[in-house]
Amino acid sequence: MYDLVIKGGKIVNGAGNPWFKADVAIKNGKIAEIGLLGDVEAEKAIDADGLVVSPGFVDLHNHSDFEIMLNPRPESIVRHGVALIVVPNCGSGVAPLNEEMKEELRKRGESFSLCFIA
Repeated sequence: MYDLVIKGGKIVNGAGNPWFKADVAIKNGKIAEIGLLGDVEAEKAIDADGLVVSPGFVDLHNHSDFEIMLNPRPESIVRHGVALIVVPNCGSGVAPLNEEMKEELRKRGESFSLCFIA
């Protein structure tokens, strides 16, 4: 028995091929099987008919490192399907946070009312 089965979604796997209709079975937090699985047993089933099922997206340019200092639960990022963010961008970020960088962030933060660096 699977923990979860996502039934009948349009699978987009990021390999560049067209989407295909299939089911996705999850067991112990990992994808166990993808295909037309029929009536498999699962603790929970999600009807994905008409929906897209895809792996998490990689966001190569964002400034979430600043936001996470204010809100450590990046729910909006996750709800958009992002599984990995790449930071810092544009030549600055919150890490490594040495004294010089703290001062730079204070200066920038004043213009955005983001004085969160103690």
